[in-house]
Amino acid sequence: MNLETTTCISYEHLDIIQRYAKLHKLSLSMFIINFINYVVSYKTINTKAYSRLSYRTRYSGNWKRLHIVLLEHEYEFIMDVRKVYKMSLAKVIAYCIDNYLYDFLNALEKEDNTDNYRVSGYSFHVFLEEGIQCCQFYWGPHPEILKIANATP
Repeated sequence: MNLETTTCISYEHLDIIQRYAKLHKLSLSMFIINFINYVVSYKTINTKAYSRLSYRTRYSGNWKRLHIVLLEHEYEFIMDVRKVYKMSLAKVIAYCIDNYLYDFLNALEKEDNTDNYRVSGYSFHVFLEEGIQCCQFYWGPHPEILKIANATP
């Protein structure tokens, strides 16, 4: 099932990602998801606990509403990125473009670009530790699955 979400993006950023999505033969939604997945998989972002979501600075009239179509696991991933990094989706996209665009484009050039399910290894684990409810997010295969996969001949 596909889910849709709406965000806003500056026309400048939209032109950039549309150009590169077309160049790499990816839909705009797929480009954005893969881009965010790349950044959270390879880069760390300092966050402050107990703070509200931060939002990007609105450009006076120079932004466009953008509709993004996501698979269920992609939507869940985006919602977790928002929670963990304390940024709205619009700010996450702007942050990725402003800071990691060329890193991501270099990775696209080097990697096989045919995997449509890059965030399909997403899972989470809820547990109690000393009476405190905890949740761990895995934006890739669960470590136990990797141990089993690496142990088998």
